[in-house]
Amino acid sequence: MKEKMKAWLTSYFHTLQLPARRKKIHIQQIEDYIIKEKFKDPVRYQMENGYRNFVEIMLELSEEQIITPVKKSPLNGRRPSLHSEWWLEKANVQPQWSDMQILALSDLLNLAKYRQHLEWQTIEELERVQAIYTFLKQKDQFTWVTREERSFQLFGEEKLLANEGAVLLQRLQLPLEALKARVYGEPFAFWPAPNRDIRLAKTVLIVENQSFYHTCRLLMNMGKDISGIRPDLLIYGEGKKIEKSFNFLRDITSHHDVSIQYVGDIDPEGWGIYIRLKDTYPEANIRLAVPIYEAMIKQNLSNKTETNQNENLIYLARIIDEFKQHGHPELAEQIQLLWEQKRRVPQETLSLDTIEWVKE
Repeated sequence: MKEKMKAWLTSYFHTLQLPARRKKIHIQQIEDYIIKEKFKDPVRYQMENGYRNFVEIMLELSEEQIITPVKKSPLNGRRPSLHSEWWLEKANVQPQWSDMQILALSDLLNLAKYRQHLEWQTIEELERVQAIYTFLKQKDQFTWVTREERSFQLFGEEKLLANEGAVLLQRLQLPLEALKARVYGEPFAFWPAPNRDIRLAKTVLIVENQSFYHTCRLLMNMGKDISGIRPDLLIYGEGKKIEKSFNFLRDITSHHDVSIQYVGDIDPEGWGIYIRLKDTYPEANIRLAVPIYEAMIKQNLSNKTETNQNENLIYLARIIDEFKQHGHPELAEQIQLLWEQKRRVPQETLSLDTIEWVKE
């Protein structure tokens, strides 16, 4: 039984070992693993002299320099005793790349990180690195394509560059653009103002909800302002989706000097979408559509906030500060009060029946 038990422990330690550094392990967790996964029964473990064998095996593995006791750790209080914490030594990794292979790739690729991490030098990784190298040698023959198209061309897997392929590029310190590939924005629904070339759009309004998007679309077709805002381009943000699809705006406009205004529900989720949008795209000129928020609150209609919303106080503080900077301290106070009362104002409070300027 002792030989079998040592084989179990040795195999288990191999699965836990890290290639670059030692790892601290706890004696109780190791013993619990053996009892639960191998003996299946604590009583059987005791009957087969499990603990004494366990102690002897730990000491043998220590002599073999697979594990080392943490000297300052307390003893486990049993007889015979063991330290409660041990160091599992780093794995002995053998590189699978030759110096000649590394040298042959180094004129175009930075392989410094691979020299530091021998565990990355696998045959599969080498094949992928060589595919990138071959592309770079012929780069001028290719045009710009999507990330997925380039991924399939290089590796036969269209999603690889979005997953482990992205890690591969990081290791090579190579940007995606070096492969003449881009991540294009996910399309969103949009509506241009009548007789307006969207490539020349200077004022963009992003609305969170579909119903309000259609209200704004109809107002634009009638030549009406939206609470004093007259956008060249209206975008349906579709809730959180705009956080990932925002880049599509660059594909349909010139993206030069574009003023982008955002309006969502007056609730924690709506504020969160706006703040994350600003943080994710700091180069874009994004701000709150203050006049529309003012019109929403003017309707004096609110309901309870949904219970599963993330009430991020940092987001609220930034929203309050922005309203004050726009010269609307009273609006900031009302928004603060709605937050404290856990009440929200949805965009649906504005409709063609309730917007004052439609009734003129």
